Amino acid sequence: MPPLARRQFLRLAALAGASVTLPRTFATAASITPPGEPTVAGLAAYRHWQTQARRLLEPLSRLFRPGYASINLIGPASANGAPAERLESFARPMLLAAHYLQSEPESATATPGAAAFRDQVARWFRAGLVAGTTPGGPHAWGPDANYHQLHVEMGLLAITLQIAPEQLWNPLSSHEKDQVAAWLATARHTGYVDNNHYFMGIHILEFLRRHGYGRPTDPALVDEYFHRLEMMHRGNGWFQDGINQAFDYYNAYAFNFYGLWWARLHGEANPDRAQRWREWARSFTLDYQHFFAASGEHPAFGRSITYRFNSIATFGLTVLENCTALPLGRLRRLCTRNLDFFLAKPIYQEQGCLSVGWTDRFEPSAELYSCPGSPYWAAKGFSPLLLPSSHAFWHAPEDALASEQGDHAHVIPAAGLVLRSTGGEVEIINAGSQVSHTNLRYGAWKWSKTAYRTGRSFTCAFPAQTEWSLDSALTIGTEDGRIFGRHSTMPLEMSESHVLYSWALGYAWTAEGPPIQTNVGVDTGIWWHQGWILQVHRFEAMQPVTFRLGGYALPLPDSSLDRQAVGGTFSAWHPRAGGTLLQPLAGFTSQEWDERLDDSKPRAHLSSPFHATPVAVSDRLTGRGWLVALAWTGDDPAAAQAWRVAQSSAGVWQLVHPSLGQWNIAHSLLPALNAHPVG
Repeated sequence: MPPLARRQFLRLAALAGASVTLPRTFATAASITPPGEPTVAGLAAYRHWQTQARRLLEPLSRLFRPGYASINLIGPASANGAPAERLESFARPMLLAAHYLQSEPESATATPGAAAFRDQVARWFRAGLVAGTTPGGPHAWGPDANYHQLHVEMGLLAITLQIAPEQLWNPLSSHEKDQVAAWLATARHTGYVDNNHYFMGIHILEFLRRHGYGRPTDPALVDEYFHRLEMMHRGNGWFQDGINQAFDYYNAYAFNFYGLWWARLHGEANPDRAQRWREWARSFTLDYQHFFAASGEHPAFGRSITYRFNSIATFGLTVLENCTALPLGRLRRLCTRNLDFFLAKPIYQEQGCLSVGWTDRFEPSAELYSCPGSPYWAAKGFSPLLLPSSHAFWHAPEDALASEQGDHAHVIPAAGLVLRSTGGEVEIINAGSQVSHTNLRYGAWKWSKTAYRTGRSFTCAFPAQTEWSLDSALTIGTEDGRIFGRHSTMPLEMSESHVLYSWALGYAWTAEGPPIQTNVGVDTGIWWHQGWILQVHRFEAMQPVTFRLGGYALPLPDSSLDRQAVGGTFSAWHPRAGGTLLQPLAGFTSQEWDERLDDSKPRAHLSSPFHATPVAVSDRLTGRGWLVALAWTGDDPAAAQAWRVAQSSAGVWQLVHPSLGQWNIAHSLLPALNAHPVG
C-alpha cells in the first residue's frame, strides 16, 4: 500500500476518535482462493466475459459528451424526475465500466485499441463524476432527499469506486475527492424505503468513513440499518423485501449482493456480521442454483425484470469471498449461459444500448421507477470478472446445472417457493411470495401467478395498478365488471410433489370504487408431473362472481395458430413455439381464449409480440365450491393428450395418461369428482 499523502493522513488522524475505519487493501481473489490449472479453454472463457463487457460499453462510449454527467439514452421516462434519470444513466454504466476496467489488460495484438478505449472510458467517467457533483453546476445531480432514487444510485456508486479505484477514484485530485464525498454525504440523514434500500445508506456511510469523511454518528447508523435488514431475514439467506413483502430476485442482486460487498470491503470492523452474511449467501446459492434452466434462462418473476442477467450477480461474489459450496465448473457454466442467453436476444434499442424489457424491447413492462439507464443494473452480473484469469472458476471442468440433472423439485420453505425442473426448463411454483399493497402499482402479475416457467414467461395487464392478467392464474369477475386476482397468500404445505396455500380474491372498498368489500376465500393445492400441473381450488365466495382459470400463455412469434379440442381438453399449437393446453375437471362450464394474434390490440406478452392462453370459465357462483383443472405446456404432442380420471374419491385420486402412465395423488384437500371418466 503506498504511503498516505500528509493532508489525508492528518484528516484520518483527526477523525480517529469518530471510529473511522482506516483505508486498507484487501486480499486479492487469487490469494484467498485455490489457483486454477491454466487451460486454453479457461483463458478463453475469461476473455469471452471481458469481450462481452467491452461490447456493451462501446455503444455507450459513442454517446459520451465532454463535460456531461449523463448519457442521453433513448427509452421510457420514470416517475423519479430528471436528476435521478441523469444519474442513473451515469452510475449504472459506470458499474459496467468498473468491472471492465479492473479486468486484466487485453493483448494489444489480439485487441488493437483496447488500451486507448480503457483510457477513454475511465477519463470520461472521472470527469462526469466531478461534473455531476459540482454544486450548482450545469450538469449537477443535486443533493439527496428523503426516499429519493438518488441515494439508490449513490450507494451503487460508492461500491463502484471501490471496484476500480485505480481508474476511477485515485486519479481524482484532493479537491475533487472532497467534492464527491460532500455530495455523497447529502444522503447521511435522508430517509430510506423500508426494504433493501437500507444497504444504500450503509455503503455510502462506509465509503465516507473509509476515505476520511466519516462522522461519530455513522457507526450507529450503519448498525441500525443492518438491524432493520437482518430483521427481514426468513432463513437460509432468504429475505422478505420489507414493505414490498415479496421474495424474488432482489434476494440475489440486492440482499446477498450488497451483503457480500459489505463483508468484503468493510467486514473487518465486525467479523461476526461479515461471517453471518457470508454464511447466508452460502445457503442462499444452494437454493438459488435451481432457478436456472439448461438454456441459462431463469423464470421471469417479480420486480425489475428488465435487469436480466443481473440475476447471477451473487454467484461471482460467493466465489470471490470463498463462501460457496457449489462446484466452480457448474457456476461458470450457469453464469456464462445466463449471460449469453440474454446477450444473444434482441434486447438492444436503436442506439445499440440495452433496452427496457426481458428477451426483447418491451417498454410497457417497466416499473414506475424505470428509465433508459435502468437496464444497466445488469452490470452486477459481471461479478465473475472480479476473479483473475488464473482462478479455478475459469479452469475447473464444467459441471451440469441442476436443471440438466433430470426432472426434480427443490423446496425453499423460507421463500414459499418450489423450484422444479422439467425437461431442462425450470418452473417456480409460487406458494408464498405475495403481492403487497405497495406492489400493485408495479403489476400484480409479477407475483400473483400459480407458476412461472422458463421459455413461456407471462402476460401483463394494463393499467398495472388495477389489472390482473389471466394466464397461469385464478381470477374473479364481479357483477360490476371488475377483475381481481391473487393478492395476499400464506403457504401451508410445501413438498417435492405439491404445495398448499391459503389466499383471498378481492379488495377493500375505496373512495374511488363501489362500496363493496369483495371477498372470495380460497384454499389451493398444486401438484405437478412432468410438463403438467394439477390445480385444486376450494373456494368460498361472499358475493356472486365468475371464475376464470388460465393455462400457460403460449408466446407466439407470429399468428400461425392451430386450436384443438380433444378429449375434454382445449389447446393451441404453433409450429415452432409448441403448445398450451387446459383440461378442466370440475367447476367450469365454458371456455374462451385470451390472445393477441394481430396489431388490433396492444402487446401483452412479456417475451413475444403475440400470445394465446386457454381460459376455463365458470357460471356466476356464490357460496362454497370446487374448481379443478390440469394445465400443460411443451412441444411433445404425445405428452399433451388428455388424462383419464380412473379414481376420484375424496382424498384419493388416480389419473391415467396414454403416454405418461399413472399419477396417484392422496391428500385431504381432494374432493370426490363426478363418477365418470374424463378423456
